[in-house]
Amino acid sequence: MTNKVQTPETDIMVETKGKLETFFDNYGNKVLKALVVITLVAVAIFVVVGIMNNNTEKKEHAAQAALTVALTTEAEVEAYVAIANDYAGTKAANTATYMAGAEYLKAGDLENAKTYLAKYENAEGAAGEVINALVLTLRGDIAVEENDLQSAAELFNAAIAASNDIATCETNTHKLALVYRAMGNNEKATEAYKALVKNFPELTTSYAKYIAE
Repeated sequence: MTNKVQTPETDIMVETKGKLETFFDNYGNKVLKALVVITLVAVAIFVVVGIMNNNTEKKEHAAQAALTVALTTEAEVEAYVAIANDYAGTKAANTATYMAGAEYLKAGDLENAKTYLAKYENAEGAAGEVINALVLTLRGDIAVEENDLQSAAELFNAAIAASNDIATCETNTHKLALVYRAMGNNEKATEAYKALVKNFPELTTSYAKYIAE
């Protein structure tokens, strides 16, 4: 019969195994309970997140429905304010803050217009980029009303950069050129029109007279 030779490695394994067995003998129940608690917590978190996501989705749908009604019925500014406040955190509420700002500006209420436009958060996607640009346009319009032409020029430039939508760029370029002319800088006004037709050659004929000046 061959005697097994105990190597240092074997001694370490035996010692380690003994320690593990002792640990689980002493703490096995506690470890098991801890694992059960952790599992239950994980399940609870999963359920809560699922409920929150479901509630968020419902809130978004409700907000979108309210916004659609407001837009299709040419609602007063109070309707947009209500959506922005009641459904805060939704995409529709964010759009409603833009609409509230636009309505306040149209009514000549610059302070409320600035307040709601400041609450707007940049949106993603092609449609979001257009609204992002329109918010900057409105802020530029406010700056013009306040005779802050330098800020207006910066905002109209930012609006042009925010979206490559042709109508949006054309509107903001025209506003920008008017501001530059009001500042006595006809050269920059011409440069603005040149940049517009460079990006949108189909508009060359419409702005040829401005470029030739």
